[in-house]
Order: sequence, then structure tokens, then C-alpha cells
Amino acid sequence: NYRSSTIDWYPSVEVLPTEDHLTNLNLCALNSTSITSKDLEIHYVHSGSIIKIIDTGKPKEDDEDFKVVLSDIKSAESKHSDLLPGVYEGGAKIWECTIDMIHYLSENTKRSDYQEKRVLDLGCGSGLLGILALQCKAIVHFQDYNKDVLETLTIPNVLLNFDPEPTLEDIKDHKFYSGDWSKYVQLTRDDPKFDFIFTSETIYNPINQQKLLDTFADKLNKSGTVYLGAKIHYFGVGGGIRQFEELLKKDNRFKTKVVWTSSEGVQREILKINWND
Repeated sequence: NYRSSTIDWYPSVEVLPTEDHLTNLNLCALNSTSITSKDLEIHYVHSGSIIKIIDTGKPKEDDEDFKVVLSDIKSAESKHSDLLPGVYEGGAKIWECTIDMIHYLSENTKRSDYQEKRVLDLGCGSGLLGILALQCKAIVHFQDYNKDVLETLTIPNVLLNFDPEPTLEDIKDHKFYSGDWSKYVQLTRDDPKFDFIFTSETIYNPINQQKLLDTFADKLNKSGTVYLGAKIHYFGVGGGIRQFEELLKKDNRFKTKVVWTSSEGVQREILKINWND
């Protein structure tokens, strides 16, 4: 029940890339696809390969050395659910608003906007928004609720987008964190703040929206910008753009404007959020 206030949210931990990630990069490349927008091409592990891992416990019979842990994703798959409150928050799926934001950011902002800037991909899932910034020479931190998602999708996807193939030293400035937002803020409280925060499909659960705003307040520098993509309404869980705008107004720390609206299909928007003057 998403309205329960008794959920035991996961603690936050830093998730480190390993030599195994580098060793398995060729396998990930074979199971990858890409999205192109303007002059950017983002490579990522195809979700079908993750489903195969879930179904069989390993990618292929001859891939014994490709070790993964997918307990939370498996739990959701076994229940045929994209969301299990406090257990799995949908990170293995690429949601519509992530694609919206890739196109919007590539077409309406400049590469130079992100060069040498600090960018947080909050609720990153596959990490595509952060990878967009990474390709523009930003320093990017990736945060997702599930450690499984970071280990099996986000980190491989980040590695796939380096040319030539990286070493662990090459990616040492790009960090990965799992767990609850409020606990992530505490874990990283001494870190420098971010110039940009990208977040997509993260307002579906009203219970977590204040934590999301508090994370913006703790992690965004005073001249920074948040880009948030979401559906107008999330049926069955209660969140949505209009409801979130009301919370922003009541909170009174930020100002916002709609910078993009879907022209077809499910109603979706992108908000640009800045500090109130």
C-alpha cells in the first residue's frame, strides 16, 4: 500500500564499479541497444537481457562468470509488478518521461551547459539522463533506490558510453548511490552541491514527494536547475504533475514552470524548477 507510512525504506550506500563490470562489458554490449537524439547517441543494456537473467538466473548457459544479484527485481517480476513499495521502485524499466527528457534536453539545452558541471541523476534507473550529461563532459552522480539496478544496469550503461573502454580510474569521479532519498542526503551531506538535477517519473508516490523536495533543497546549489519529467496523473498511486505543483507552492522554496507538454498519448510534462528568489 503506497499510502502506508510504515514502509522500512532501504538505507543508502555507495555502490562501486568493479573489475567484473569491466570484464563483462563485451557481454553487455552484445545485449545493448541505443537511443539517438540530435547529436547524442546513448547506449544501454536492452531490458530483454535483464528479463532473461530474471527468468534463468544467468544470462546464458555459457556465461557462468557473469554473476549478478537480482533479488529485488526478481521479487517484482515474480509478482508481475513494476513497483513494490519499499522493495522495488521500477528502476529496471525505461519509462516514457525519460525518453521525453532525453529529447527535450538534447534539443533545448547546449552541451556547454553541462561541461565540467556537477549533475545528479536522481532516481536514475538505467541512468540515461545522467549519461546524456556525462557525454557533455559533466561530473555525474547516479542515485537509484535499488542497489540491484545500479549494479546490473546503471553501471554497465555508464561504462558502455565511454570511448575507448574505460578503466576504473577513468570513472572515479562519477558516483553511484542506492537507497532512500533522505538517507542518501545524510550519507552525502558533506559533498559539493549540484548544478543540475535530472529526475524522471519520481513523483508517482505522494508519500515520497516531500523527501524529493527536501533532496532538491539539500543537493541543488543556489543557481542550479532541476528538470523533472512526469505524467499528469498516476492512476492507482495518487501522484501527478498538478498535485506536485500544489506541493511546490505550499513548500515555497522553489518556483517552477512547464517547459514541455506531450502532444499525443499519455499526458506528460517536463517541469523546470529553480530556487525562489
